[in-house]
Amino acid sequence: MSWPAGKRLEWRLQRLGDILEFAWTHVPFYREYWGDHGVSFSRPRALEDLKRYPVLTKAVFRANVQRFVPDNLESIRHIHKSTGGTTGEPVRFLQDMEQWALIQAFHWWGWGLAGYQVGDPVGLIAGGAVLPEAMTFKVKARLFVERRCFLFGINMSRELAVDYHRRLQRFRAKYLYGYPSVLFMFARHLREEKLALPALKAVITTSEILFPHYRKGIEEGLGCPVFDDFGCNDGGFQAYECSRHQGMHYNDLQAVLEVAEPDAAGKGRLLITNLWNKSMPFVRYENGDLVALADALCPCGTAFPMISSVEGRTYDLLTFSNGRCMSGSIIVHIMGKIEGDSTRFSGVDGYQAVQTAPDALELRVREPRGVNPEASRYFQEVFRRYLGEEVRLTIREVEALEVTKAGKLKPVWSEIPTLR
Repeated sequence: MSWPAGKRLEWRLQRLGDILEFAWTHVPFYREYWGDHGVSFSRPRALEDLKRYPVLTKAVFRANVQRFVPDNLESIRHIHKSTGGTTGEPVRFLQDMEQWALIQAFHWWGWGLAGYQVGDPVGLIAGGAVLPEAMTFKVKARLFVERRCFLFGINMSRELAVDYHRRLQRFRAKYLYGYPSVLFMFARHLREEKLALPALKAVITTSEILFPHYRKGIEEGLGCPVFDDFGCNDGGFQAYECSRHQGMHYNDLQAVLEVAEPDAAGKGRLLITNLWNKSMPFVRYENGDLVALADALCPCGTAFPMISSVEGRTYDLLTFSNGRCMSGSIIVHIMGKIEGDSTRFSGVDGYQAVQTAPDALELRVREPRGVNPEASRYFQEVFRRYLGEEVRLTIREVEALEVTKAGKLKPVWSEIPTLR
């Protein structure tokens, strides 16, 4: 991190050349795909040379995923990963153990921007195993060692907020981590109940866009600053907000970020080239987010560059007539668990969750082989657990999913006005 700018650029160019050469030599898809676009490999002399290579869309990746596996995979230590599918279409991929370790290291650095020190007690209001009894002993042991109080952030209600407040007080949590929409509802309930968490130093949000009213509501309800983070697991990068709150720092030693077709404000489609992941290289991967990159370094003094603004996936906050709420990100998380558990369920090719009435949710699933009965029972169990018996869940198989006027697939939305 303390390298001068020239050495930093030299290292990134070397690493970029190495990953491009690896993809050309060992990954069948890239040789054909680049060749079809009139490109053959040559070592880059500048980062701008990356623009010679064609953009890799998520749809193209999903359609050819098996051809992204390198021919020497057996020599690369790797793990299997999957996303929840923020576009409604889950993505499976491989991740090098080196890349995984780098993610963990930068994660601790990013949390440190909020004041966190290893060993500080942290409350997690997040996804994890969507059924509490499904959490493995290994996960429980890791939470204990890392001083984590895990609270299932699948939904939020007044009663749940009061219970979580009691548990966080007893745990003496100094930091709170979770989805902005759920933490916003949690903070609102605590404020209405006149409950406080005086030991709390900061809140760190993830996975959703942190809208200004979310930030304001969380800070007023919990009495501490909010720090946002942002990333893409499949493309392979992370970014964290510092105390200046002027954007998010990303690790340019982990990935090269580009903005395709920027508008007058510099915002455009995010393209990611990971510099580490050889078990499944991502070169100019378009993940679906719109971002702007800052031209100058942050006044905080860190050498990591800035993402100045993000327009990522947004979801409606579903509020039902029985007073329970569920974030759209949670539904994405649930679908990710289904997609990732290939030993129990057939893969889901695409989905949309639509609130059709104050007491009804419809899950529309695109699955050519038909919805696995065990998956259907799992959906019913999860949603009944967190939304209550009063909310009806209908699972409907569809041939095609609806898209917006701009041609985008929105995975979660409500067809009724938000209940207050």
